[in-house]
Amino acid sequence: MTILKSTLLAAAATVAIASAAQAADPIMPMPVTPVAPVVDPVFDWSGFYAGVRVGGLNDTVDTDWLVGGELGVNAQWDMFVLGAEVAVDAVFGDPDTYAYGEVTARGGVAFSEVLLYGTVGYGTDFDAPAASGVGNQVLAGVGVEFAVSDSISVDGRYVYGWGIDAGDSDIHKFTIGANFHF
Repeated sequence: MTILKSTLLAAAATVAIASAAQAADPIMPMPVTPVAPVVDPVFDWSGFYAGVRVGGLNDTVDTDWLVGGELGVNAQWDMFVLGAEVAVDAVFGDPDTYAYGEVTARGGVAFSEVLLYGTVGYGTDFDAPAASGVGNQVLAGVGVEFAVSDSISVDGRYVYGWGIDAGDSDIHKFTIGANFHF
């Protein structure tokens, strides 16, 4: 035989053997890759925020309405949130209107768009006249905040204040507000 015929015969034999070997292997389907579900992004509580609020302040004698504003900052680690806040309220008391300020720290747990938290701090009526002010308090309370969009949340909280000095009133304070997160 010639070299050309020998090469062709060898190539044909190789193809026949390879085809027979491949036919003996079972055909395995390609594995199906599961599609990841689309999940709405979780609200990020970290960063600065500013807001407004309304509510009531009750000392041992009167319940007065209040309107105020707040500035704060939060830091979030997984589902845990720590923050600090400064707030000033105009309290429409009897006989006079006075300012009430507070500095608080808060810590809580975030469940997606809901933040449950506790708060502690200091509150003062900025030395309002004794007839209208409530004095200075150590504050402690609880709150819940709901994210209603990517940058806006609604907040509700209750705070109890223990009078520090003689003549300072214990207070109950409830506020509802809205915050813009930067």
